[in-house]
Amino acid sequence: MTAPPEPSAPGAPPHAPAPLPAPAPAPARASLEHGPRYLVAGVLLLVFGGGVIAWVLTGINDSPASSVDDLLRALVDPLHAVDLMALTPYEWMFAVALVTVAVLALCQRRVARGGALVLAFLLLALCLRQAVGALDEDYRAGFDAPTYGPWTLTTYGVGLLLAATVLILLLPAREPAPTRHTAPSREPAGQLPPGEHPGGPRPLGTLGVLGGSLLIALALADIAWTLDNQRLAAEYDLKSWGEYFRDLVDPSLFHSPTSLTSGVYFHEAALAVSMLVVGVLACLGRPVARGAGLTLLAMAAYLEYRTVVLTFRVGDWSAYVDSTRGTLMLLTMLLSVPALLIAIFGLGFAGSARAPRRQPPPAWPHPGPPPFPH
Repeated sequence: MTAPPEPSAPGAPPHAPAPLPAPAPAPARASLEHGPRYLVAGVLLLVFGGGVIAWVLTGINDSPASSVDDLLRALVDPLHAVDLMALTPYEWMFAVALVTVAVLALCQRRVARGGALVLAFLLLALCLRQAVGALDEDYRAGFDAPTYGPWTLTTYGVGLLLAATVLILLLPAREPAPTRHTAPSREPAGQLPPGEHPGGPRPLGTLGVLGGSLLIALALADIAWTLDNQRLAAEYDLKSWGEYFRDLVDPSLFHSPTSLTSGVYFHEAALAVSMLVVGVLACLGRPVARGAGLTLLAMAAYLEYRTVVLTFRVGDWSAYVDSTRGTLMLLTMLLSVPALLIAIFGLGFAGSARAPRRQPPPAWPHPGPPPFPH
């Protein structure tokens, strides 16, 4: 009678499940496929953000009436005046947004894609507006001014190229979204069905809809007050409706390249329209709206902070309580603050949970014949 064969050497049974593939990146990070795109876009945004900061510092250095201390105080105190050569709060927050999103893109955070895209679209619109202004002979002559002219032309030319490059890089860099499967999968153990990506972004869900709805409400309020302010300007013959809409696309009407800033009306309208579009995308559950919405909300929060500080520092409440328009302005301001905070909270946590992974079945015990005969 022969003895039973000795058990084989320890190890995985020959019919054990196939080993799992390498872990997918966490949803907060870009996939390896799109990592280089994020890095290049981050460098480009950082370059232009640094350029805007350089313009601010150059303007304050060349200003005969303001200093760096005045600039630092003006950043947090809207009552402290600073020379327009140091640009406006819109350019300041745009520079900070560019640098912040650039750092996130260099860290390959997925949230940076939406922020980079919305900033690139804003930069593209700003540079195309300058191109329209250059069609005017007098405005074009400002680019030949010996002080700032050539550098201004270079800044907008480089900005146009950078914005187009960032859009080309990041528009196709969409991460695959996870899909839900209710029927049992026929894939081998430990593998995912085609189209299911455990590291993909999750839908924005209810919090995304909440943040998007508030974005739309804030944008509509800004647009309504912007149009109402223009109505008053037209009634007092300060600026007609035609001049206002022309200034949105053509800076040559009221500005010159040597003035460095091209006014606030374009930035004001561009921010409101961007919030409206991104809010709609958030309500539709588009993952790109999360980063774009947070970027715009941060910019809007800074402007709202300046409005609130200005209102309480001036302290003249009679203008707000003596008329219906003033009361509506006060209510809009008071409601905008919690709306901004709730929208930031909603988009900040929307779709941030990790997509569940399919757990492989245990390798032992396993179905099938025993590893050695009895």
